[in-house]
Amino acid sequence: MKAVFKKTLVTAFAAVTAISLFSVSASAATPKMYNFTDYTGSETVSVDLNGDYTKFAGLKDKNGEIDSKNYTVSGDENKTTVTLKEDYLNGLENGEYTFNGYFENVLNTYEFTAFANVGVSIPAGESSEFVNLTVDETEVDNANYEVEKTSGGFVITVDSEYLQTLPENTSFFAHYYSDSMCYIELQVAKQGAKPSTGSEATNNTSTTGKDTSLVSPKTGVNNYVPKIIFVMILSAGVFASGILNGKHKNKL
Repeated sequence: MKAVFKKTLVTAFAAVTAISLFSVSASAATPKMYNFTDYTGSETVSVDLNGDYTKFAGLKDKNGEIDSKNYTVSGDENKTTVTLKEDYLNGLENGEYTFNGYFENVLNTYEFTAFANVGVSIPAGESSEFVNLTVDETEVDNANYEVEKTSGGFVITVDSEYLQTLPENTSFFAHYYSDSMCYIELQVAKQGAKPSTGSEATNNTSTTGKDTSLVSPKTGVNNYVPKIIFVMILSAGVFASGILNGKHKNKL
């Protein structure tokens, strides 16, 4: 009976641990949200994005790619400034608009704490390329870990014997190249203009002249959080039930 109870305890703990790791990796893949300055009918609007402007690949709305003639891009290796032109803005009705901004081949860093024989999910796009694993800015020999490429990114499993040589709760840093995507919202409030019946930009779009097959990271957060909470509660219930049953039988 003690062996059965111990097995149940280990199973419940493993389930909760796996769910927690999935929740963290899903959250890490959530695209960032930015906002253009409001457009009131004059001049232009701009937004500053985190990322190398030389890697910026384009803007899209629900109708496809925005023609690059409708905006300008400037910045440096850490900041990208996107500015929408007046001609484009004047073609929009009053309302709220959401755009997707894309960057190509960005070097990403993902921090995690490894556990013995447990693979950690690193969220990334299908076209991503793994670079290396480091500890305290020191590269880890690839003989001490395994990398499995999946449709959602990478799974990193660190060797148990190597882990025993490191301090407890050592932080690992996985480095990889991947395309990335962010959301950019725009509020158009031109005086005297009628409000838009839709919530997305509908004018001055084009799907020709540029590659539109960029891969963006999966978010996963909004769809899975309720399930994660439910399963964690269920696991806790199983764990509590096992304790109560064990105590009851011991009394008998």
